Amino acid sequence: MKLFRFTAAIALMCVAASAVAQYPSKPVRIVNPFAAGGGGDTASRIVAQKVSENTGKAFVVENRVGAGGRVGYEIGARAPADGYTLIASDTTYTMMPGLYGGYPWGNDLDLAPVTILMTTPFVIVANPKLKITTVKELIELAKSQPGKFNYGSAGIGSINHISSELLNREAGIDIAHVPYKGMGDAITGMLTGSVDVLVLGIIAASPHIASGKMIPLAVTATKRSPALPAVPSVVEAGLPGYLAGNWFGWSAPKGTPKEVVDYLQREVVKALAAPDVRDRVLALGSDPSGIAPAEFEVVVRNDLKRWTEVIRAAGIKAQ
Repeated sequence: MKLFRFTAAIALMCVAASAVAQYPSKPVRIVNPFAAGGGGDTASRIVAQKVSENTGKAFVVENRVGAGGRVGYEIGARAPADGYTLIASDTTYTMMPGLYGGYPWGNDLDLAPVTILMTTPFVIVANPKLKITTVKELIELAKSQPGKFNYGSAGIGSINHISSELLNREAGIDIAHVPYKGMGDAITGMLTGSVDVLVLGIIAASPHIASGKMIPLAVTATKRSPALPAVPSVVEAGLPGYLAGNWFGWSAPKGTPKEVVDYLQREVVKALAAPDVRDRVLALGSDPSGIAPAEFEVVVRNDLKRWTEVIRAAGIKAQ
């Protein structure tokens, strides 16, 4: 009996190994929890296209929107752990426990990190009417008139909202929150003079910076962005604790074979090394990544802790 069980176990292992060796033998879907055209959608499509070209296999992005991303994340978390469903996760995934008290489908471990595709810092911009050009001047102005000035966001609980509250905390200032229905509306708010400060993506801000309708104060990263080489980093600006932005990655359902996860990470690294892909990533104001699954897990855990603390301290409640 023992010999039979041992033989059966070996047979199952061989079947599993053979399946992994043949992976992928059918199209791989990448569930994107947000609408087409957004940062995560763009990142996934750029990389998926190159991975498909390199492997001759189909990697297809599927948008499943709703409930602030929870619909798509839950579809991914509950999918079979066979490597044929991936999830396009981003920084907002690590903000959910703070906003909703946890994940409705389980916990963060139900999505196994594969790799980060690219990282994108934000840029702090001010309305020209404030007549400031540096973070130091913003802090001095805000402290001189607490509560007078405001910042816009894409809505309560949005990444721009939470990142701006981190700015309040790190700078020791009190800039009031004005939530909009989306970042496009918040940008319009600044252009029409009703918004004083925004923390937003570099690509969205760049044309307005070029036209002089937004004054860039700092990029929210440890170094300057090639997309805005004249704008100092927050480290240079004297606010080193204020690191914010977004990362876009791929995760897989818990239990996905390690060999499959490692295969996917290697293919992403190859895709990101291609000159045409690298140029497209840099043009988005982003940095290509491709870190190992274990490193990605560290990022997720650190962000979970940091953003939950910011959300709770600011009293932010999801709506």
